Amino acid sequence: MLKKTLDVNLWEDSLSELLSAIQNQVEVTLTLDGVPLAKVLPFSSTEKKVIKDEKMLKPRIAGGWEGQIWMADDFDDECAEINALFYGENE
Repeated sequence: MLKKTLDVNLWEDSLSELLSAIQNQVEVTLTLDGVPLAKVLPFSSTEKKVIKDEKMLKPRIAGGWEGQIWMADDFDDECAEINALFYGENE
């Protein structure tokens, strides 16, 4: 993958250049005064196809792990020993 660096101080002048680079599958590093801030990566061709086909991500459905996870009945009960460690209380 090709790589390019753009300084955000020149953002207004570089926006069209940034978008063009992304469309051409170029990885862009955004910098501020020469210090790297972020990488902008183009979607791969398979990711583009998924987004194009599905338009939006499907919402998650609650209960997908039902029956596969066990949680103790007292999992959220307070413990005097741990509270003493957090709050500096002497027992």
